[in-house]
Amino acid sequence: MRGAAVDRPRVNLLFIVSSLCVGGAEMHALTLAARLDPARYRVSLAYLKDEAPLLARLAHPSLDSEVFCCGVGRKLDMAAVAMLAAHIRRRGIDIVVCANAYSLLYGWLARLRSGCRPRMVEVFHTTQLDTFKDHLQMMVYRPLIGISDMLVYVSENQRRFWRTRYLRARRDATIRNGIDTAWFADRYSAEDKARLRREWGMEGKSYLVGLCAAMRPEKAHGDLLEALVRVRAAGVGAGVVCIGGGAEGGRVGARIQALGLAPHVRITGYMADVRPALAACDAIALVSHAVEAFSIAALEAMALGKPLIMSRVGGADEQVEHGVQGYLFPPRDIDQLAGHILALAHSGNGTDMGRRARARVEDSFTVERMLASYHALFDGLAGAGR
Repeated sequence: MRGAAVDRPRVNLLFIVSSLCVGGAEMHALTLAARLDPARYRVSLAYLKDEAPLLARLAHPSLDSEVFCCGVGRKLDMAAVAMLAAHIRRRGIDIVVCANAYSLLYGWLARLRSGCRPRMVEVFHTTQLDTFKDHLQMMVYRPLIGISDMLVYVSENQRRFWRTRYLRARRDATIRNGIDTAWFADRYSAEDKARLRREWGMEGKSYLVGLCAAMRPEKAHGDLLEALVRVRAAGVGAGVVCIGGGAEGGRVGARIQALGLAPHVRITGYMADVRPALAACDAIALVSHAVEAFSIAALEAMALGKPLIMSRVGGADEQVEHGVQGYLFPPRDIDQLAGHILALAHSGNGTDMGRRARARVEDSFTVERMLASYHALFDGLAGAGR
């Protein structure tokens, strides 16, 4: 029996992501590519668009992979499809794992062109569709999801949402995101945190709230700015640190000026390592209007021992129990958002909430737990395929 296990061929996996920009779906795919058992899987990763600030994060000692860019310059690039198809043939890919539906489109086209029959897995990170364009695109993606071998949701709320809208694959499953709790841990001294707050010009703030998210419209940075105006009007000398950058940076900066918040808000820009910034804050707010399915940024903040203030979208209430590890509020409800910041600032119970947040991640949302579920999934698909 031991000899049979040793002789078992490795499963060839191809991950496809739209880019290697900062985002939950991208980080999730990178974590899987870097952390899957190299004795069981031979992993390659393709990113469609030549946008790769996260590429350095692939430097992991257990990673055995081929990473390549497809150079997509328009919505449908058949040269990129040909590149993926050639890779599927050359590497004998057993399973194609696509992060979100745009990657699935390329995965299916490449599968058809390759003449091979790898299993198709869609890892779906979307909960709600924001725009009319999103709904039109879903009309194209829905049939491709329907003929895929596996549809993986990242939260039960997301799974229920889409099942009631008749989104189906041959099989589906929920595998919640997980993070490396040994890496995401608060090992920073009080002086480390004070020094960073001084660099931000926030040393005089009695309560500092961080928002760790790429600057995109759906992340709703403006809601936290509006809440900060109300918190300060209530007599709390609070500040906000926006951890990250992105296309909306100019608009967020203009809103800061318009609200008279320039002395009280800092934008860090992209940070390769967000741990020091998270550690220096008193609490972390994630105020998205939609899109979030199971926030990796929230898990990272919880692992750093921070209380969370989260809009109740996607899997937020599967991560945070209201009043235990933090607070939940309806998206766009700025009064409740401000009220929760004030409650934390006045009560002083943020430390206890943060301790419970860390414990919840260690209990339920570790990378090891997530990997075990994906190992079982991929082994089952590969065995059925062979």
